Amino acid sequence: MAFLIGMSGELKGQRFEINKDRTVLGRHPNCDIIVNDGAASSQHCYIARRGNRYILHDLNSTNGTQVNFERVTEVELQPKQVIQVGSTELLFDMPNSKISSDLATKTHVIVDAAPAVIAPKSFASVSPFGARSRDNRRLWMIAFTVIGFLVLAGLIFFLYVLFQ
Repeated sequence: MAFLIGMSGELKGQRFEINKDRTVLGRHPNCDIIVNDGAASSQHCYIARRGNRYILHDLNSTNGTQVNFERVTEVELQPKQVIQVGSTELLFDMPNSKISSDLATKTHVIVDAAPAVIAPKSFASVSPFGARSRDNRRLWMIAFTVIGFLVLAGLIFFLYVLFQ
């Protein structure tokens, strides 16, 4: 009989037997396997048992269902595949199962791919709009000064004409 093993989240380390013809996974308390994950839908997906085959169906979940990091709507499950419901991962397996060479070639491991994290010297570059330009500030100061002089000159001219 096939089973799921929780690989992350609150289900980590738990084993769930797939002993029904239809096993529903989701957040709702009526689901067969309750995935208490905010990214999971109330009825996220189900696994249908057809003889010794197991078919995973996504139930139009908001965030989708992934098998081995690929989004799926329906797929026949193979032993050692990882199912992602929301952000929770579950390993699908069967007793006495062997990984076929076809599945083994699809497995990929990325080690140390992320660059080292370094604290920035300035947080000005963090904004998606970039840092505020100091040139704009200087331009506005010049514009206001020129406008101020023009207003002052206009006022003096008005007073000169008025008292003549």
